[in-house]
Amino acid sequence: MIELIAYAQKPQASKQVGASYMLDVSNPGAISLTYQVGKGEEVLGRYSPFSQTFRLPFSNVNTEFFGHYYDINIDTQAVNSAEVPKYDIHRKAYCEIRMDGVPIIQGSLQLKKVYLKEEEFEVVVFGLEANLFQDIKELKLIDAFRDSSGNIVQSYDVLMTDENIKSSFDLTQDVTEGTEGAGIVMFPIIDYGHTDPYNFISLQSDLNNESGLAIANYLQPYDLKPSFNVKHLFEKIINNSGYSIDAASSTFLDSDAFTKLFMTLGSDREAVATRGIQGVQVGRNDASVIQTWTSAGTGAADPASVLPLNADSGAGFGTPPIPSNFYDEGDHYDTTTYTFIAPNDGYFFGEAHAVFDSSNCVTGYSADAKIRVSGGSYLTDGPDAYSGTIALTGASGTATIETQVSLPNGWSGFLAAGQGVRMWVQTAVYGTGGTLKLNAKGTYMTVQASTMENGYASIPYNMPDILQTDFIRDIVERFNLCVVCDPDNPMRLTIQPWQDYLDAGTHKDWTQKLDLSQSREITSTDTLKKQYIHYHDSEDTTNINTKQQELLGHVIGEYKQEISGDFVDGTLENKPIFAPFNVQRIPRSDNSSYSDVSDFLIAREYSPNTEGPVSDATPKLFYHNGLKTLGGGQSFYIGDLNSTYYPLCLPFYNAGQPMEIDSPLLLWQFAVLPSFYSPVFGTEPSNQGYFARYYQQFLLSIYSDEARLFECSIMLTPSDIFNFRFNDEIQIENVSYRVLRISNYQPYSGVPSKVQLLKKVEKVSSLVLPDPNQDCELNVTGYQANGNVIFTNPLDGTTSSGTQSCCEENKFFWNGDDCLWNTGGGGGGGTKPTQGDPNLEWVQGKSYLTGVGGFNSIKKQGVLDANPIIGEHSIRGLNVSSAAPSVNKEFVFYATSYSGVPVVATPDGDASQNASFTLLPGFMARFVVRALSIQTDSGTSAGSYGSTSFKVWTFVSKNLAGVITTTGSEQTDFAQNDGDVGTRTVTVSTSKGRAGFNSNDVFGVAIRLTGTTDTVVAWHLDVSATFVNLSNQTAFNSDLILQENMGYLETENGEFLEQD
Repeated sequence: MIELIAYAQKPQASKQVGASYMLDVSNPGAISLTYQVGKGEEVLGRYSPFSQTFRLPFSNVNTEFFGHYYDINIDTQAVNSAEVPKYDIHRKAYCEIRMDGVPIIQGSLQLKKVYLKEEEFEVVVFGLEANLFQDIKELKLIDAFRDSSGNIVQSYDVLMTDENIKSSFDLTQDVTEGTEGAGIVMFPIIDYGHTDPYNFISLQSDLNNESGLAIANYLQPYDLKPSFNVKHLFEKIINNSGYSIDAASSTFLDSDAFTKLFMTLGSDREAVATRGIQGVQVGRNDASVIQTWTSAGTGAADPASVLPLNADSGAGFGTPPIPSNFYDEGDHYDTTTYTFIAPNDGYFFGEAHAVFDSSNCVTGYSADAKIRVSGGSYLTDGPDAYSGTIALTGASGTATIETQVSLPNGWSGFLAAGQGVRMWVQTAVYGTGGTLKLNAKGTYMTVQASTMENGYASIPYNMPDILQTDFIRDIVERFNLCVVCDPDNPMRLTIQPWQDYLDAGTHKDWTQKLDLSQSREITSTDTLKKQYIHYHDSEDTTNINTKQQELLGHVIGEYKQEISGDFVDGTLENKPIFAPFNVQRIPRSDNSSYSDVSDFLIAREYSPNTEGPVSDATPKLFYHNGLKTLGGGQSFYIGDLNSTYYPLCLPFYNAGQPMEIDSPLLLWQFAVLPSFYSPVFGTEPSNQGYFARYYQQFLLSIYSDEARLFECSIMLTPSDIFNFRFNDEIQIENVSYRVLRISNYQPYSGVPSKVQLLKKVEKVSSLVLPDPNQDCELNVTGYQANGNVIFTNPLDGTTSSGTQSCCEENKFFWNGDDCLWNTGGGGGGGTKPTQGDPNLEWVQGKSYLTGVGGFNSIKKQGVLDANPIIGEHSIRGLNVSSAAPSVNKEFVFYATSYSGVPVVATPDGDASQNASFTLLPGFMARFVVRALSIQTDSGTSAGSYGSTSFKVWTFVSKNLAGVITTTGSEQTDFAQNDGDVGTRTVTVSTSKGRAGFNSNDVFGVAIRLTGTTDTVVAWHLDVSATFVNLSNQTAFNSDLILQENMGYLETENGEFLEQD
């Protein structure tokens, strides 16, 4: 027996169903259902099952359910008033179809049309599976944080204190205001370009010369932005839509590969979006008079008392109300003690107003009043602001006299966390029987605070301006997730990577159900294939991503493959919303190539030039790898709070250990990122990019040479359909398949269904899809730290470095003995166009912008940047015949000289800066100094204000066997001087060199300036310098481990590390 049960429509907003109706079906055999799995590029696991159209008779129950829709003259309101349901043809009605009591489809019924002559309704039934995206299609990420009234919630917000920033690091402490949970919001140390004017975030910890993060209050909480746990947001969006997740069958969502995943916030704004703690305005609105004072005859003022302001919500008193409303957004006001309690240390300010009614004071005597905002204990702690004593005129009740008393300049002051302020009042009423009233209308106190110092990071308003559908789609595509509904409850979802879902399926033998009288067909999978496979991340406008895009011509870490065959077309491609996440070491404050904390890796999310913060960045994903304790006893500050550890945020996950071959990687395939080869990042490439980890095996069943489609007719029962899952492994005549489509399932007629199946292909270990049309029979299975590609023979499992044909067919480089993935500047793995011999240069003379602080062009990879200088424009190269590396640079120095005392020129003109140039034995340097000097004092004793000189000086310095010599002079042909400039000179002389050298050694030179006696002179130096290394001790060496800044990896004792 077939049953069609439908539920009356309810108002759409209620998301409820009405009374049930057992609808009459005139021809049950006409009901034909289709079940279909999603295609490879589809986000949801399968399409909704659906029926062909079928008809229902004009029976009493049917016409009642459809609200007599056939009668176009009927008054629908009258029908409704008679308690007959109105049917809206534009909306769905929930329903289910049962066969012998077994549910075979649950979904929605749609009325298509009405046949008047035949007296029949034509309907179609759709399953519920595809409704998730429909429910959220117009919603943005911020909308996931609205309450039932549509208001943005503040429970996820975080108070921006030093302590909260640090507490968020380890994911075990809940820093949200509404105790939403530990590990949901975390503040990574990321450089957004808000600190130093050149390097932004830096750290220098030289003895007696600490700067950057090494000093307190250099980095403030508001210089950072929050990140958000992806699992929590993913599940929140799904739960908000009325769906739940079956945790038992969705184990991937609880794995480290997902629970440790975070997304950056605030990408579309330069700084974190905050809300202040200013939301306090309190008074009284329960009576017209707050307090009354009466005098018995005279004199001394009553003692000061706390005003009982107990209203922190609702409107003020009076018509119109003054103030218009009361509020306490952060819940920091105590309505029983009438005290504002500071939630954290900071400077607070506000106003206080009181309206006194002296109408009933005795004429000629009147009264005095004063108000005060003071600490929780009167005049003993916190701020203190006083109105002064205000005289109030009495009228013995013959006239209304109201006087507003306010603090003339408001109140302000520092409050430590937990300290409070109250509004106090003190009065004196003169004359026997006089009465003074304090009115509720116009009496109130406000509290405000600096957003920067005391604000909350507003998590909803820091969400990227992205649709929820785009976020869900990206995550589903990135991890190749299968999203399927529970047949017993379409609102409960199983979410797993597709291959994991298939592997968990049940084996079923349908051989005996095969209808051998019907046609059976075997075809290729070309109809399912695409000619191109292109998975990639989104482009970005920030520092490193922009450079990589310009250099490579695409976003780093993409997977791109062309599928051979004459009958395939189209592209299998994702729609990403996230960009790659890159990390680098924190530089020294002097913009050196070296770092004082080589194990402190952070992202640099500022612009690719010197402009600083950006407001159009692309959000990024990263893994929280636990806490990283800084080596060498190093530490850093957040505000004035010191920390010896930081959250290790990386584009791979290995629980804080360096990358390994099986580390989940947030790229589509491995590529050399900044900091690869560093001790924290590691030297072993991961083989677990998105494609290899989540797609390769899944797509193999379609793209393998063994792949086949099998179409046949199978006799299926209601029980088969009820128990069927799309991950079932179906055996037919000793061959295993999985079902793609079941069509023409007619539960009542007992006819066979048409079934399309995909042959199961045995698992093949490979990082790419093997191309059956290539000559190579080996599979790419890994990359080694030494640059070699690992090939595996699928027949016996043996590994090798492959053959020349296998290497070149997979777009790698064959060097005669081995196949190399590390082509040039980092290769990029398989399916990449070859970039040539890895021993040759990858930059090919291209300008490489190192970030804020200067431009560096590199002619020869591996040449060190000698004496890096803030703001330099440099070119590094190598004289290959003499093996002499050199660096030529242009930079600007400044200084101010006083009288005839020599002064050293520095990058910023700060005399305390270390501005010596290191000149080790075997080095020489050439300087051209174009010196513009201007007198800035009045010239009382010598010269005159504005007296200007321009001179050019040239010098050559050498360090031969530890002895530095310098020669040079002024090139007088370029001199332009005012008549009263006096004597101003430039010299290059020996100096100790950069900090860290032995105090007894002299390994450097400096530019020194001397002005005219009794004058103050401002110097601007335009300098061209060349440093050449003739020692051949640190010349270009292809075996040295190269860092992202084009310098070598150096140990603490100054030795360079070499690759094996």
